[in-house]
Amino acid sequence: MKNLFFLFLISLPLFAQDVRQDRHMEAVEAFKNLNFFYKGRGMAVSPDLIRLYDSMSKLGIGTSSNGPLYQRWGFVVQENKVRGLFNEPYEGMQVGVLGCVACHSGKAAGQFIVGIGNKNIDVGQIGSDAALAMGMWGKLPHENPKFKEMHERSLEFTKGLGSSKISNDTQGLVATSLIRSWFYKIQNIPLPADFKKGQVKVPHLWGYGEKRKTGSFWDGEGNGELGGWAIAVELYAGQTPENVREYYDSVHKAENYLGDFLSPNYPFKIDRVKAEAGNKIFTQSCQGCHGDHQRDFEGHPIFTSPKHIPLKVVKTDSERLDALTDQLYDLIETNPLNNVIQSVRRTEHGYVAPKLWGIWARFPYLHNASVPTVYDLLSSPELRPKKFSLRSAGERERFDEEKLGLTKVSTFDIISRRTYDTTRAGHSNQGHYYESFKTLTHENKIEIIEYLKTL
Repeated sequence: MKNLFFLFLISLPLFAQDVRQDRHMEAVEAFKNLNFFYKGRGMAVSPDLIRLYDSMSKLGIGTSSNGPLYQRWGFVVQENKVRGLFNEPYEGMQVGVLGCVACHSGKAAGQFIVGIGNKNIDVGQIGSDAALAMGMWGKLPHENPKFKEMHERSLEFTKGLGSSKISNDTQGLVATSLIRSWFYKIQNIPLPADFKKGQVKVPHLWGYGEKRKTGSFWDGEGNGELGGWAIAVELYAGQTPENVREYYDSVHKAENYLGDFLSPNYPFKIDRVKAEAGNKIFTQSCQGCHGDHQRDFEGHPIFTSPKHIPLKVVKTDSERLDALTDQLYDLIETNPLNNVIQSVRRTEHGYVAPKLWGIWARFPYLHNASVPTVYDLLSSPELRPKKFSLRSAGERERFDEEKLGLTKVSTFDIISRRTYDTTRAGHSNQGHYYESFKTLTHENKIEIIEYLKTL
């Protein structure tokens, strides 16, 4: 009888439901359909202009891998449809609305992953092109009396997205100035003459439930436990503080989804012998900042809060941190939603050293996406590429299995916004190079890379 009971106990895992995997799938499906359009406000384009896109989608015009939806604007297109673009009814009109998945999903090595940062999204190009199209659209006659008000609000939003003063210069990056400018605008204060763009890559979302305890953003300065920063872009897009208060419970629910996201497993072969050797090197050279990486009974990552590393230690591009002025902190503390959007004034500026789950898919590396591969990141900054192409960055042919990241391309990319140029402001590829890296051989770097594939 005891033997039967023992066999029953050890067989339980075979029949147990993988609860975290189920929750992950539920969260992914919910996130795919999430947007914060409310009472005619949010990340929306001019009413009824979405009908043009619907016609293009049905006919397959512009939706191929060489079409503008992907190559020019960086949208993820599947089955002739843009992921994260919704057709929402409002006051007898149809409104095109951008949802979270437009930026926070994309491809890596040809695989579509919900929760990864879109490597090719170009909100600046989208904004300038949309503003041009909407300007012409607004000159046509429109019978609905509600059209003009929403059209003008949407036009202001897209003009801001496309502004050369505050928007991104390179695909795959988003300018934190878009969010920061709202705090000035809502309190009728002009932007400073030296206003920094503070461009960062679109962050991945798995593990965010723990990361937000350190801080919402790469700098760790935003209080992520309150949930208000999740709708900061919506505020820039014309949403009102009053509306935010009404749907704030939905924001909390959405952020709970992120706590259930699991990181994607590496899809190709891993050299386990080299990975074991790489684990030992990682423990000595990298674990001090990035921490250890444990798994639960089902083999899923155990997410823990990352460390905040001072700039004097990591020495990466400082422009994002230079934007965190005393004036900005004061404006955040007095903003109309200061009960849910709050800052964390640290005694020393720095960046969050993220946990490395799913690191294989998160290239280019560093907070500003300035380094194309892990191999380059482990090498001296002087040896890192000064320029590299982001064209089709998430496709299989652009994935370097050996160096882990973006392959080099032999042809020069004539589209400036699709070329990462480390001489641009906020694009420096310096830093994140330590004494322990200087003794790494080529073989050591490959071993570390094989270990990172296991995360």
